[in-house]
Amino acid sequence: MTIFKSIILVGAVTVASSAIADATDDLIALDKQWGEAGGPAGFVSEDVMGIGPNGIVGFSDMVAEAEAAGDVDESYVVSGYKVTFLNDDIAVMVHTAAGSDPHSSLHVFQKQGDTWLVVANASAPASQ
Repeated sequence: MTIFKSIILVGAVTVASSAIADATDDLIALDKQWGEAGGPAGFVSEDVMGIGPNGIVGFSDMVAEAEAAGDVDESYVVSGYKVTFLNDDIAVMVHTAAGSDPHSSLHVFQKQGDTWLVVANASAPASQ
């Protein structure tokens, strides 16, 4: 490999790494906005598939759960974010959340147009 090809390859890897870091930051910010919003609208695809503490859930179940919880007057405290991109349009995220509903979450995000939406979701209560 020539020095010129090596420089181009390093540049391409640097640009790709930067784009992934930016997209990771965007998804983490989106997850925090979802947590603060208290409901799935605008963050979750209406054809989402999910697993919650009581079994399989869909979009309407997530809306009903958010409405039943009402306004929770606390910050959404999250840690342990890990994001893996399967391709340019699909990413998998895991994290833990503290507060009145301590849990671990797994989200599958899909980019639909210019918007990232959760298309699969799983949540498990934190162990006591």
